[in-house]
Amino acid sequence: MKKLIQDLIDELTITNTKIALLLEKGEDATKEELLNVQRLNRYRVELKNAIGKYFNESMEGELKTYRK
Repeated sequence: MKKLIQDLIDELTITNTKIALLLEKGEDATKEELLNVQRLNRYRVELKNAIGKYFNESMEGELKTYRK
């Protein structure tokens, strides 16, 4: 599925917000919420890599979309 750069950035922003809200709970967070933070962190890394790949390709004059 092709994703535009703005879609990747939107997803990254939403993911960062979700992580911040879960981390605000601190010690009151449940085990399930902590596992969700780990899952969201992994997804954030994937998004950041996709955005980096997009910019590297655009610097080389290649694709303007990213296939995930």
